[in-house]
Amino acid sequence: MGTDAPHGHGCAERVLATCEPLHRLVILLAASNGGEPIRGRAKLQKIVFMLTEGEGWEDSPCGYDAGEYGPHSDIVDEETGYLEDVGILCGGGGDIAATRLGMEVAGRIASGEDRPTLDMIYEYKEVFNGLTTGELLAYVYSAYPDMATGSPAYDRTMSNKERHVMSMLKKGKVSLGRAAEPLGRPVGDVMRLAGRMRIQTLR
Repeated sequence: MGTDAPHGHGCAERVLATCEPLHRLVILLAASNGGEPIRGRAKLQKIVFMLTEGEGWEDSPCGYDAGEYGPHSDIVDEETGYLEDVGILCGGGGDIAATRLGMEVAGRIASGEDRPTLDMIYEYKEVFNGLTTGELLAYVYSAYPDMATGSPAYDRTMSNKERHVMSMLKKGKVSLGRAAEPLGRPVGDVMRLAGRMRIQTLR
């Protein structure tokens, strides 16, 4: 559930009147899955990257660059900070959560979105919010290799890529097909590897 917005912050109508596509995406992410907090700003950065750059969320360019730990956008940081300032989000303790006002605004935004879009946002948060940093970076670096340039975490992450991906598979966060992509191996090979590791898999 959302937490209280700081006293004196704006009403839902005022926020909605100035809400841009990136704002809508971040608000929906924070409020989805029952308002489960997003586990840190770095994780929010990666999820927004995959939705805007990979899925083309409403043609919302965020100016992502290859940062020290994968894709990073100053725009996403700034606009997340703005949403905190107006009482839509709270970021205490590192996690990012929707306030009560944020949950109200998210409901209004969701009413104007189609079900496939909302399902996509739910799925991305469900899958990637529960990953460790190593698992998330292994997936992002494999899917978007141009975002690995200059990253000090790249060699360490990719040297353990198989362990990270198989951990994602064990958690039920990815299917066999999705696990095979970052590993660059046929699904049958991954299935046999999972069998040897006694991991139950999703087809």
